Amino acid sequence: MLQWLKSRVRTWAERMVQREIERLVAENRRLKAEIMSHNGGQPIRLTPQEQARLDALRRDIDPEVLKRIDVWADPE
Repeated sequence: MLQWLKSRVRTWAERMVQREIERLVAENRRLKAEIMSHNGGQPIRLTPQEQARLDALRRDIDPEVLKRIDVWADPE
């Protein structure tokens, strides 16, 4: 019975995390569109220091999730 409960809690937690990731991805898309509209349709260019700070923060995030949420990626 404990194994069943553990499995149910894990499944619930995974669904909640996935739902939050999807919400954040949608919010990132909305914010990116808003930023680009205020910047003449051009993406924001980061300074080397800002880029280094973001790179440091990215190290702890799953690469597959990063591909979905990378707001600052150049559209090249």
